[in-house]
Amino acid sequence: MKSPVTPWQVLKQRDFGLFWLSLLFSAVGSQISTVAVAWQVYEITNSPFQLGLTGLFRALPVMILSLPGGVVADRMDRRQLLIVTQSLAALLALALGLLTSADQVRVWHIYAVTFLSGAAGIFDAPARTAMIPALVSAEQLASAYALNITWRQIATLAGPFAGGIVIGSLGVGMAYYIDALSFLAVIVCLAFMRRQVRPAREQKESPLQSVRAGFNFIRENSVILGLMSMDTCVQFFGAYRSMMPAFARDILGAGPAGLGALLGVPALGALAGSGIVLAAGNPRRKGRLIVGVTLLYTIGLVCFALSRSLTLSLVIVFCLGLVDAVGETLRDTLVQLTTPDRMRGRVKSFDQVFMSAGTYMGHAQMGAAASLIGVPGAIILGGCVGSAAVLIVAKFARSLRMIDR
Repeated sequence: MKSPVTPWQVLKQRDFGLFWLSLLFSAVGSQISTVAVAWQVYEITNSPFQLGLTGLFRALPVMILSLPGGVVADRMDRRQLLIVTQSLAALLALALGLLTSADQVRVWHIYAVTFLSGAAGIFDAPARTAMIPALVSAEQLASAYALNITWRQIATLAGPFAGGIVIGSLGVGMAYYIDALSFLAVIVCLAFMRRQVRPAREQKESPLQSVRAGFNFIRENSVILGLMSMDTCVQFFGAYRSMMPAFARDILGAGPAGLGALLGVPALGALAGSGIVLAAGNPRRKGRLIVGVTLLYTIGLVCFALSRSLTLSLVIVFCLGLVDAVGETLRDTLVQLTTPDRMRGRVKSFDQVFMSAGTYMGHAQMGAAASLIGVPGAIILGGCVGSAAVLIVAKFARSLRMIDR
């Protein structure tokens, strides 16, 4: 019996270790910039509505460009594509920094940069995800994706805290300069990467044919289709985070500090969840594990809705972050193992569309349901519908059980 893969064994892979570290630096810089954008928009406009519009400009590129981004990731050298997207993102952050320093920044500048940065990220994410299987062995893939979640959660925790310090002590402009500088870490890493990460060559086809081929591949692959459908349903009906301000103020009486804790603790849970996958190495029966942890997630939603104690609620959202991270890591691993290299960018782009549509539309669904049956009732309904979706997949997705070996 093989011993579990350790995180150190994965990070010792030179190219992956450097890639992971550079992405961590870049993500912290992006989180600092996100705080700066929110602070600056509100400072300029004093309008909660215009502050909320920054979310819209982040969402639009996902909805519009995800599928083209996957096609490009499967046609171009992925390392070169990432160098281009990271360079563009650095220039956009630098532009905001210069406009701020010159006291010439306007809110439309921020909206435009937010949209363009999101567009660059849409082409960046499929290539970044599709590169990982080329940097580690198949046995190390689950650990690699767990580490992928780890850097994101570390950045989510550390970045806003660092952003507040930078803005308070050095000003908003410096936050943008730090973000621009952080992208250089990824660019330098990619420039010195040894392994080839080009997608497999295939016969020439039009972009539309490429999109259609990716859609047909997912439709015909019951493992990927089942996982995406289940996750989209859970995200759509279980978008509990969108109701967190109302839950914190009106139900728990927790105030702004309690709201911050309720939003931040899931990230700690996600770090713990990725640590569990790292400790397990390359677990068997991934399909069954995904179904199990997703079912726990939907049950946790119901428990959260029923809680009237801040302490208990924090424990529950910690567990929700934990099982969500375990499920996401195993799902990404299983999807990548099931997908040929030539299709990985497109499959990831479809996944982005599924997940983003589920999440953003879920916010609206949750708000509408809460207006009719109350916030706790909406979350309970979401958990019950999500549980039903998981059980349906568990019953009919024979391919998930067949792939578990």
